[in-house]
Amino acid sequence: MIAGKLYKLAVLMRKLNLSYIHDPKVFTPTIKLAKRVRRNTSTPVIRVYTDETKGTRNEYLLTSPKSEKWKSLLEEQVRRSDIENHLEFRSELEKVDSPCKTPVLTKQTSYSRKVFDSLTEKNDPDIKKEHVFDGHRFRSKSEMLIAQLLKSLGLEYKYDVVVSFDNEVFYIDFAIYCHETGRFFFMEHFGDMGSERYRLRTFHKITVYTEHGLVEGSDILYTYENNEDDFNLNVYECKLLSIIAVHAQYHTL
Repeated sequence: MIAGKLYKLAVLMRKLNLSYIHDPKVFTPTIKLAKRVRRNTSTPVIRVYTDETKGTRNEYLLTSPKSEKWKSLLEEQVRRSDIENHLEFRSELEKVDSPCKTPVLTKQTSYSRKVFDSLTEKNDPDIKKEHVFDGHRFRSKSEMLIAQLLKSLGLEYKYDVVVSFDNEVFYIDFAIYCHETGRFFFMEHFGDMGSERYRLRTFHKITVYTEHGLVEGSDILYTYENNEDDFNLNVYECKLLSIIAVHAQYHTL
């Protein structure tokens, strides 16, 4: 049920594309709750400013029939404001001093378009050409299927991106940018959890990522697989839509 709601929210957000809150051609009256004070008596009213300079206004008693239509518009105005606040992501960008221009991620890192564009892909020449899609060579069939899913959802991605934490360099499977939220996030797919050595490396990665401020379900998404029988693309789709919904509704980064 929860996954269904998140899916509907993400689909609706894509259709709206959040353009209605940024369209300068559309002017809607500014509506505010206020109090009218007369003869030491305070009465709640709705004030409707009918021009963009707020120089002209009409005032209605909150209990009057004429105020009803403005109440619903006031609720819509509050929703617009909430969405705009939730989409004000971090503006501070981390300076990159590494000679190889590898982004150094910290707890203050912005997940903006500018940082996404600065990420570089490893382009490992040792990867076989067995799984090829969208100009990328993937290490596994599962990662190729994930890339196909991202493409079908209209999400922009980079594969095998190079990042560093302190003096240690990592290669994160995917950096995924969502145009609707104006934010990107990482995705690590751990595809060989049946191997003890692989698990130890996985736990080390998650520990380092967490210590440097990557929050699971917000900044990074983890997926796991023991073998091909465990791979369920529908599960990954729900997880992707969930993290996008989180960014759309709750973040004030």
